[in-house]
Amino acid sequence: MSESGVAYSLPIAGLSIDSLIYATAPYRRNNGAVIQKNAEPALNCGLCRVIMAKHHVSVRLIGNNTQHLDRDVLPGGTALSIDGELCLNLRGRTLSCQVCTSLCVSAALKLSEDAVALTADKCTGCGACLPACPTGVFSISHFSPSHFLDELKGNGEVHIHCSASEDKTEGFSIPCLHLLDARLAAAAFAAGTRIFHLSGLGHCEQCSKGNAINHIVATQNRLRQWFGIGSAPQMIIPEALLTEQKKGHHRHEKQAPQMSRRQFLQQAGLRVVARANLCSTLPEEDDTPCPPQGINPVNIEHHHPVEYQSLLAEKVAELPWIRNEIPWHGRAINSECTACLACGQRCPTGALRVEHTDAGRGISFKTELCTDCGLCAQVCPMDAVKRYKVKGISEVIAPRSVLMYRHHSTCPHCAGTFLPQTEEEELCSACQNEQALESEWLGLTQQ
Repeated sequence: MSESGVAYSLPIAGLSIDSLIYATAPYRRNNGAVIQKNAEPALNCGLCRVIMAKHHVSVRLIGNNTQHLDRDVLPGGTALSIDGELCLNLRGRTLSCQVCTSLCVSAALKLSEDAVALTADKCTGCGACLPACPTGVFSISHFSPSHFLDELKGNGEVHIHCSASEDKTEGFSIPCLHLLDARLAAAAFAAGTRIFHLSGLGHCEQCSKGNAINHIVATQNRLRQWFGIGSAPQMIIPEALLTEQKKGHHRHEKQAPQMSRRQFLQQAGLRVVARANLCSTLPEEDDTPCPPQGINPVNIEHHHPVEYQSLLAEKVAELPWIRNEIPWHGRAINSECTACLACGQRCPTGALRVEHTDAGRGISFKTELCTDCGLCAQVCPMDAVKRYKVKGISEVIAPRSVLMYRHHSTCPHCAGTFLPQTEEEELCSACQNEQALESEWLGLTQQ
């Protein structure tokens, strides 16, 4: 039942299971789910029954409603490319990741379950969103992580300048130091670069692209966590800048308003009263029908490795990792899996992949491609996808392995071919439903 009081039916035939997952997730909060009609036949995996029973969702059919955002040209000729079909929010149909907007100092990005929107005239082209995004949605012209490594050529000591740096007599220039993250620095370290002189940090306080000092400090700390203080590559940051940064942090703490115990109790009491009033106030009846809600489906066949992650994976065996500090997590699938394949279809990097053969189908996994975005666990209706910490290099560089595989079976009742949801399942879902109805009728006649 929708908010408008209109019930919608759910014809299973003609609906793909992926369409069902795609459509229901973002609308569970308002019981107004939308289903995208699709020519692909249903898989009869039972996922729709799980979702409907768990979230009390009703559905309705709509036509295709696709919106695609390719490229926005920024001031100064810099272009930010957005591959929205890789975004976790679009692929998972919930607003679960906002790391890019939290880093965007100019508020140029806006996220929803349907789009990654960019206000081009606000974007400064800092590139902070590139390494931060777990699925590689963003790329920027005039900078490529792989080309950057090629330019360093394994030099033991390098000078890197941002666009605001006034001293560019030697070294390499990048749009902003936000683009240099721990994975890229570690890949350069594996090629022989041990010392990074960073120019331009003195302009960070006034820079329209935001302050990169905290990012660089966090990058240095991450490298030390991975390789140890004595072995990690060095980010040369002027001591005066670090001192000023700490002073600014302390000034901010001192300027923060201090609240007495009496004021705290007064404020807490006001909040309790406000909540009580809110709960006791009944909303007015609204008979206005809900407007139709559409979705912008993404191409789930579109997968792409994250370049920062791939560059580190190529060098993982050449780095002096501290025990248990390898920054990868593996995946396992337990017996609760119903072989709906949602995790493999939705994985944006291709770490999880659907495997189809004449004998059956399954899910395979390649560790080095995984960025630990968590989408697989988010879309799994049975909580069957489990995450674990990778402890050895051999796991990262291991070839793709099969996590789950189900063989097709022949139903003894109708002689049709079907894919069992569990190892013990003998009948296809249609015959199971028939048997359940027969049992129910027999029960009624015997009363």
